Amino acid sequence: MLVVDDEERALRSIAAVLSTDVDVVTCSSAEHALKLLEARRFHLVCSDFLMPGMKGDELLRRVSGMSVYTSCLLVTGADEYIRSMSGSHNYVILKPFDPDRLIGIVLQLSRLAEMKRSVHSMADSLGSSGPTGAAAGGEMVSCEPADAGSPPDSAPAPPTSRFGARAAAGSAARGPRQGPELTRADPAAPGVPGRSCR
Repeated sequence: MLVVDDEERALRSIAAVLSTDVDVVTCSSAEHALKLLEARRFHLVCSDFLMPGMKGDELLRRVSGMSVYTSCLLVTGADEYIRSMSGSHNYVILKPFDPDRLIGIVLQLSRLAEMKRSVHSMADSLGSSGPTGAAAGGEMVSCEPADAGSPPDSAPAPPTSRFGARAAAGSAARGPRQGPELTRADPAAPGVPGRSCR
């Protein structure tokens, strides 16, 4: 997981909360984050909104264009979120947030990234063995959630990476719990902060 924030204190705080569940890499600017993303793949990128230079929403738009496997999480204050929501397709957590809530959201999004990877892996396998999708009379599969406002609630595919295995183990160790509230920007509904999804 890559965490981007220009405030060193915020980086240390988020890394401390998440480091027992996931591997965390931190950096202090969007420009540095893009260089890291060119060098390696991350399952999840978590970025602050207000930063010098490139803002967090622009960074996450670029991240989404670089990899279909990467989930994006924007950390922002409520007033900043209203200003940034137009055209955004990022999952959002509002400040101040509870550490357990942040962990729950990160684990949800890590499972989403694993499911995307599994879907694309299956599509590649089917594609190599013959025509699929519309060409074979079948239905094309999208790697995006059926409900654009929420990560899927179905059981996750078996983890295919250390990140996914640790995320699944962390979730199992906590046992049943109320899912964290997670909002996603909805450009079709200006003025509405987002939709709640669990």
